[in-house]
Amino acid sequence: MTPDTRRGGDPAVGPAGKRWRRWLWRLLTVAFVLVFTAAVGRALVGQDWSVVGVLLRQQDRTWIGLLLAGALLAAMLGPLLAMLSWRAVLLELGPPVSLTAVVRVFFVGFFVKYVPGKVPGVVATVRVAAANGVTMTRTLVTGTLGMLLVNLTGLTVGLLTGPQVLGGRAVWLALAAAPLLVAMGWPDVLGRAARMALRLLRRPAPARSVSGRAVRVAVGWQTLSWLVSGVHLWLLAVVMGADAGAALPLCVGAFGLASAVGVLAVVVPDGLGVREAVLTGALALLLPVPSAVAVAVASRLVTTVGEVAVGGVALAVVEVVRRRSSVVDASVMREMSGHVQVDRS
Repeated sequence: MTPDTRRGGDPAVGPAGKRWRRWLWRLLTVAFVLVFTAAVGRALVGQDWSVVGVLLRQQDRTWIGLLLAGALLAAMLGPLLAMLSWRAVLLELGPPVSLTAVVRVFFVGFFVKYVPGKVPGVVATVRVAAANGVTMTRTLVTGTLGMLLVNLTGLTVGLLTGPQVLGGRAVWLALAAAPLLVAMGWPDVLGRAARMALRLLRRPAPARSVSGRAVRVAVGWQTLSWLVSGVHLWLLAVVMGADAGAALPLCVGAFGLASAVGVLAVVVPDGLGVREAVLTGALALLLPVPSAVAVAVASRLVTTVGEVAVGGVALAVVEVVRRRSSVVDASVMREMSGHVQVDRS
């Protein structure tokens, strides 16, 4: 057995083939971004952008500041709730993991989503997890199940946009929640999906399976994460003059839907551009197109700042706790060593 085979690689693919695939992937990414940008630019040409300034001038600056602060707070709370969802799955698949280790692994994996493609994020997360005592198999299963739940809950929350888009026919959209209900009632369906992914990666199956209770807890936290995160989009839409009552369900649902669709767009980092297109389409039901575009772009800025801020603070706090813990442990060891020497004398 060759080293490549032991690592799960394909022995038939040499370095030249791997380089070729990397360049092909980059070419596809660049082509997608160029085509998408050209299509969006063509759609926006001729729009009356002066309406954005008019709407902003109609609002009180203090009020705008409060709404923007609330939007940033909502964007910061969302990732913390998502971490609790991810943690519920992780703890079910093995021995206990400290909260500091959970924070470190989750937010490192969370940040690398800004890198094009999924492989760099998986590699970084696996390495950090291994350094914190979490096996590769456990990390991969947690990531796979977590991604499935993120998409299922995001698409389900997206059903909130239905009434304003389809009117009375939106009741049929309730059927779209069936996959999430199946996952909650029969969690082994998710387990099979995870085991299939591990077989493709030539990794052993986990020793434990995820219980229905753990899936329901994870779904609850992730759904709450979407609902809270979507509030930031609602506040931004209100800043631009949208009716608060009509905008709330549409904005919360649109953010969950757009984010889930963005996750599936693997050729661009964090669904860049794809998410904005979906948000603009939904917001155009409430606002002029230029204002809808402005809100979608502002949403990207607010969520990025919020995620970086909360992740950076969380990682910094974890590092401080780790260092203090190391100092305390060293002090205890010195004290115990001193007692031993006294007893011997």
